Amino acid sequence: MSGTFSFKADTLVHKPEDPGYRVGWKYKYQFEKGHLDEEMTYGEALKKSSELAAKEPDKTFWPEMVLTPNF
Repeated sequence: MSGTFSFKADTLVHKPEDPGYRVGWKYKYQFEKGHLDEEMTYGEALKKSSELAAKEPDKTFWPEMVLTPNF
């Protein structure tokens, strides 16, 4: 069975007030990745990813758009 995903935000323009983002992360030297479950705006996700990167230098953090499945 195949399906599609819908974006919760605009894929080309990232305004700080746009909702539909979360913080994604991955280890720099290990094969593990994930994301934080809370949904926030792009500006909040960008700020939180910067804060987490300063606290945990062995990981990389970024704002990630939330996708909703259409199955």
